[in-house]
Amino acid sequence: MRRRPLLAALGATVATAGCVTGYAADDTGDDPTGEPPATDGNDGQRDGEGEGIDAPTLAEQGRPPTLCEEDLRPEGIRAIDDPSFCAPKAWPDDPDGYRPLEEGSTVIGVERDGVARAYPLTVLNVHEIVNDTLGEPMIVTYCPICRSGMVADRRVDGDTATFDVSGLLWVPPRIYTAAAEEEGRVFSDREDGVGNNGNLVMYDDATRSYWSQMLGQAICGPRAETRLRTLPSTVSTLGAWREDNPDGGVLLPPPASGIVDPPI
Repeated sequence: MRRRPLLAALGATVATAGCVTGYAADDTGDDPTGEPPATDGNDGQRDGEGEGIDAPTLAEQGRPPTLCEEDLRPEGIRAIDDPSFCAPKAWPDDPDGYRPLEEGSTVIGVERDGVARAYPLTVLNVHEIVNDTLGEPMIVTYCPICRSGMVADRRVDGDTATFDVSGLLWVPPRIYTAAAEEEGRVFSDREDGVGNNGNLVMYDDATRSYWSQMLGQAICGPRAETRLRTLPSTVSTLGAWREDNPDGGVLLPPPASGIVDPPI
């Protein structure tokens, strides 16, 4: 079942935030014809199922096209790897560099074993990845350019990985974007669903493989074609989330929460 879309109350400020410097949100493969970006003819699909991906072919959808050969760009956005939480009323009134948290602010909620946490988009819009542990190691992610969110187990082949922002972008063919959204592995804060724009490329600390946030799948490196296990989450306003989780904690922005620095 497709997840309920995120509320559109965030407006254009979220849409124009970037996963990488020097990238315009309208400079994408999302052309008005509705046709998918050019590939080698099979659109990266295997066995008619759309489950595996042809990493060398699909990596050509990157920004730049030589994505798999590109180095990390550590001067950009930093993920959170030491999150701290507080009661909603204890959230700072005027956090430096972040929009204030209000009752109508959109949050991604995760609940495990009776413990509930909310991850405000006012923080995710800036850091894009939160490495956390709630019952199990997980990442909570959001890409402001394509307006996509994804929560997943961050264990890779049994090892707990820390993920960070590569500073690169990748454009999944629409067949995969649609499948990921339809299957509930990715969600969006806009009524039209996720945008087929440049998607956040994550990388893991163990292998430095590059991962598509939207697909939760490695597109380059030793873990290419490995898929993360997505986890249940909810999307609501902070006010609605508080009604359901009166004792839940809300992610604090840095410096209360630590960031990956220096890059992993």
